[in-house]
Amino acid sequence: MVNQTCPATGPTTDDERYQAVQAQLGKPLSESSAVLFAALGDPSWRVRKQAVELVVAARPAAEQLRLLLELLRDDENAGLRSAIAELMIRVGSAAVPLLLAHLHDADHDLRKQVVDILGQIGGKAVLPGLIEALSDQDINVAASAAEALGTVGYISSAPVLLQHLEQNGDLFFRFNALAALAKIGVCGTLPPIITELVQHDLLKRSVYACLARIGNDRVAVELLLQGVLSSQTGIVQTALIALAQVVKQLKPSEQTAVDSQLQVLLDQGGIEQLNNAFSPGNLMLNEAIITILGRLADPRCAGLLLCALLDERLVTPARAALKALGHQAVAAAVSRFTDSSDPAERAVLCSFLGWQGDVEGTATLGTALHDEDPHVRAAAAAAVLRMSDPELHAALVALLHDPDRAVRDTALNSLRSSNLVAPALLVEAAVQLAQESSPVQRCGAAFLFAKLKDAAGLSVLLNDEYPVVREAAARAAGQLGMAEGCSNLVTALVDEEPDVRIAAAESLGECGDTSAIQPLKLALLDQDFWVQAAVLRSLVKLAGREAIPELIACWEQGDEVVQLACIEMAEQSDLPELLQAISQGLGKRQGEVLKGAIDLLSHQDGRLLVPWMQHVICNPDWDVRVAAVRASVVLAEEDRHLLLQQALEREDNDLVKEGIRTMLRRE
Repeated sequence: MVNQTCPATGPTTDDERYQAVQAQLGKPLSESSAVLFAALGDPSWRVRKQAVELVVAARPAAEQLRLLLELLRDDENAGLRSAIAELMIRVGSAAVPLLLAHLHDADHDLRKQVVDILGQIGGKAVLPGLIEALSDQDINVAASAAEALGTVGYISSAPVLLQHLEQNGDLFFRFNALAALAKIGVCGTLPPIITELVQHDLLKRSVYACLARIGNDRVAVELLLQGVLSSQTGIVQTALIALAQVVKQLKPSEQTAVDSQLQVLLDQGGIEQLNNAFSPGNLMLNEAIITILGRLADPRCAGLLLCALLDERLVTPARAALKALGHQAVAAAVSRFTDSSDPAERAVLCSFLGWQGDVEGTATLGTALHDEDPHVRAAAAAAVLRMSDPELHAALVALLHDPDRAVRDTALNSLRSSNLVAPALLVEAAVQLAQESSPVQRCGAAFLFAKLKDAAGLSVLLNDEYPVVREAAARAAGQLGMAEGCSNLVTALVDEEPDVRIAAAESLGECGDTSAIQPLKLALLDQDFWVQAAVLRSLVKLAGREAIPELIACWEQGDEVVQLACIEMAEQSDLPELLQAISQGLGKRQGEVLKGAIDLLSHQDGRLLVPWMQHVICNPDWDVRVAAVRASVVLAEEDRHLLLQQALEREDNDLVKEGIRTMLRRE
């Protein structure tokens, strides 16, 4: 047997042993096998992993694979067995004939490991061996074969699994066989063995889980309904999950009859079972319950569906099921809101009433807008967005002065977003906010003036004493469009605060007024690099190819922030002249700019990057080298292989090394 660790006279530390393994890179396996095979059993995971990598890369021959497979007999070194298993899986189909030959080995532990490996390799070639292993005298081997067939997933193995499920009475085997059938998932008429095993207490949950994938008829539904009425919580939950899956797979001709069966379930105590089964946090189970309830549109289920709204992941299906109940769902929500002492629940109910948009919820939302809890008031303010009641809108305007910031912001967003609020009310709200002493409130006025297309109101705010207000006004002015917004924004381009100038530059790009092109070109002289970058983006948006001279000048002379903006523009637009300029100056770039340029050229025009590959793959920054490794696809195969091999030999960063090896494996 091959030694499991490096010889005592050899390297002793993990790093030394790792380097000893690494030193075998590029050597034929006939020369390196002694070191690599021993390293497969090394105490260090890092050493074992590297040994696996090098052995796989060396493409071992059949005889070498046979020697490696013998190492699986070592029952004292779990790390060695794990490394050999990973190695065989990585070798893949080339190892299959040898593995199949060992299915008759006298060592049952070896046979089990071989079965597990075959299951991970997969493919049609492993099927005959795995099917044969179902009859193995050792139950662990047979059970592993069943599990492996489920992993491989071929439909053709389902009949054989069913046959052995019936013949082999071992519980462990049957657990694995049922799980395998569930993975394969062949729907059809249920075989008798399934209806028989569902009566076995220890197998019920496994059978129900299997039915979720293979059941698609009323027989499967009847079996699962029995499980739903069980006194054992675990069985009820598994049956519900499976039932939801099966009803989705039913033939159209059976839908009505099954819905009648589900209704009978509710009448026989099913609602209580569903309420008890509902488990906060168990997404799959709760989705299944909602799926079942959604088919029935039974008012008795409204409470449970409203409860489901508390989980944001369930909101969409729960709302759909509640919508089918119509006014009854709204009435249940109103009643529940009145009785609830939980602010989180009241907030969720407000959101539902607003989404439903039913006038019956208007009074409740009006009450919620004055709720003592700010979360409820905020939820109601958001819900009013879809309501057309003037009294609610007036109350929404009043919330613009609420003591809670979140409530004020929500009320403002609803007023900005709704098309149902009367313009006169919006004007009143905007004027009130513009006169507030709080700069934050005046920022809100800017967005309302923008919605009203009130350039005069925004003009006043663009001259506010507070930069934050001027910035908000500049951003809002971008919504005015063309001349209305442009004339004010050009003035804001010379504001004393960089953030205001950035907002003005970005909004000019949104306005779409080409008269802003010249002022933007002048603004490229701004002393702030972030302002220059914002100006450049808007200039390209408005001027297109006319901005190429400015782009090239910014690339050649600008700060890193501006150069990154140039790369961004080159990614978004067809500008070959800019690509050419970027490639010509590549040798002078570093850091994020160089990395961005490498990615850009590799995707847009690899020919421009080819002359620089030797340079960038030697860059001092490891993340630039990673980008260069990824970009090496622009080279011809032979050139790429040589470049990567040379880079691997001198590389000292593990992340870069792994990237190089990944690229080499793809060849």
